[in-house]
Amino acid sequence: MGHRRSIYRYYELGESAIVAEISNLIHAHLPDKYRLKCEVQFSKFIKGGEQSSILTERARVDLVIASVKNKKLKAEYIIEVKRAKASKRSITNDLQRLVAVKSNKPHVRCFLVVVSETYRPSQFVSPKGTAIHKTIKVIDTDGYYKVRLVCKAASSFKRVESANYACLIEVFV
Repeated sequence: MGHRRSIYRYYELGESAIVAEISNLIHAHLPDKYRLKCEVQFSKFIKGGEQSSILTERARVDLVIASVKNKKLKAEYIIEVKRAKASKRSITNDLQRLVAVKSNKPHVRCFLVVVSETYRPSQFVSPKGTAIHKTIKVIDTDGYYKVRLVCKAASSFKRVESANYACLIEVFV
C-alpha cells in the first residue's frame, strides 16, 4: 500500500487494485501443488442444496487457493478482500459468506483481508497499532473471527492513526 500510495498519492486504490496486488504477492510465493483463482463463484465449490441463502448464485469470492490432485482442483483457502473504508455492513456480509463456506466445507480455511490507507481500522487494530487478539462473533451466524496478523506501514513508529494497514482475519465455526 505504501508503494502504491507513493505513486498515486491523492487517489485511493479500489478494491480490485488491492486484490490484484495481493494476487501478485500470493502467486509469487505459491508452491506448484497449488493454483490461485480469482473471482470464483461460490457455487463452484458449494453445490446445490448445501448452498446457504447468503451465497447467492452470482456471489463471487475474490481469491481461491486450490490444491491440484489428479488434475482436479480442491479449494483449500478462500480469501475475501475489503477496503477498510467499506461499510460495516459490507464487511459483515463478507464475514457471513465466509462463515457459510466454513460451515459447509470445514476443511477450507476462510480469510478476510482488510486493507486501509492512512488510517487505523479500529475494528481490527488496537490503539497501539497491533492486532486485536480476541474472538469476535460474526453477526447473525454461529461463526466467529480472529485477527491473525496486522501489518503496518508508516513513516514513523508513532504514526499509528495515519499508517497503512493490512489485516488478516480468519473465520471459524
